[in-house]
Amino acid sequence: MKHLLYALMLMVLAGCQKEELTIIEGQDEEAFTQDRVLKNLIMSVASHDGSFDDIVDKSSCFSIDFPYVCFYNGYPYTVNSIEDLAPFQEGDKLIPEFPVNITFADYIQAEVPNEDAFNDLIAQCENGLLFNQSITCVDIVYPIRISIYNPDNSEFETISFTHDKQTFQSIEDFDASLIASIQFPIQIEMPNNVVLTINSNDVLKSEILDMIPFCE
Repeated sequence: MKHLLYALMLMVLAGCQKEELTIIEGQDEEAFTQDRVLKNLIMSVASHDGSFDDIVDKSSCFSIDFPYVCFYNGYPYTVNSIEDLAPFQEGDKLIPEFPVNITFADYIQAEVPNEDAFNDLIAQCENGLLFNQSITCVDIVYPIRISIYNPDNSEFETISFTHDKQTFQSIEDFDASLIASIQFPIQIEMPNNVVLTINSNDVLKSEILDMIPFCE
């Protein structure tokens, strides 16, 4: 009888272990964190778009934080929003009043004390020394939910992302051992307000890659 009970216990334990492995494998198959290309694409879509004020800073690697003052034809002009830049055209010379605060594409913020430091950052962007992989023609429609499995402690967690900054910084900070999966379906917005419903990692990657040649 003891041998029979022992055998039954082994069968139960084996069954439980098999079920747990099945869950882990399922997570791994859908994990965007295991696909370097897809992970980088999602971060590029969620990165800060610094191109909207290029008429002032001549750099898509960062944008100047509102509000600030710039000089146009020697006169001060206060910029409180994107709309305040609408009257100006390419070729107009707008010089910011320093110091200014800026936000990089990876959401890191910094103070720029003077024009020399400002021009140095512009040069770094032009030379590829600053993060400048933003994909501006695709937007994630929020909220989205991410399931996370930590193999170190066998814990699952679900996080709801509600904006680009949270998405970018969270994915950037993910430990390499974490297995993170998008809970599909999600939606992404393309140019001309076209909204697509996405049901898998492969389709998400394909749609983003297909749009990159059309991004400005």
